[in-house]
Parts: sequence; C-alpha cells; structure tokens
Amino acid sequence: MPLWTWDADEPRIRPDRGYFERQHVNDTFPARGAVESQATLGEIVTAVVAAGLELRHLAEYPDPFWRPGGVDAAAWRGRLPNAFSLLALRR
Repeated sequence: MPLWTWDADEPRIRPDRGYFERQHVNDTFPARGAVESQATLGEIVTAVVAAGLELRHLAEYPDPFWRPGGVDAAAWRGRLPNAFSLLALRR
C-alpha cells in the first residue's frame, strides 16, 4: 500500500498513487489486490476533533511503520513522512 515509491535513487510518490486519492489497490504482499481506503492527515485530525476528543499530541516521523527486507527506498531516508502518532483524550 505504499504511497511512496521504493526507488533507491529519488523519493517520490508512486505514479499510480495520489495523496488525495480516496482508494487504491494494494499490490504488495500479502494484500495483493485488496482495495484500501485512504485519508489525509488533515481528515484524520478533523475526525478526531469532530468526535469530541481533545488532541494532545500529533507528530510525524520519517521512519516507515513496516519495511520489507532487502529494500532500500529513498523515501525512507528521512526526507518524507512515513508514519505519525496521535494522542487524544475524551473529556
């Protein structure tokens, strides 16, 4: 499901993906062919706040959540966001 390419030379969005696309087909192992929904970070934060939760922490990280073995993608060299953490409290 990666948004970024696994190219070793330059970090970039895959040509068959888009940050603002609503869905895409996951062509990676083990999902091969599963249709996945996608939300922007802004949509996620807005949904948390709209649910009445108090946002306490939000951070982005260059490290991906998961790396397949033996792949060295330029997108993982600290120049692009690959994961985030969000902490919210219900009052």
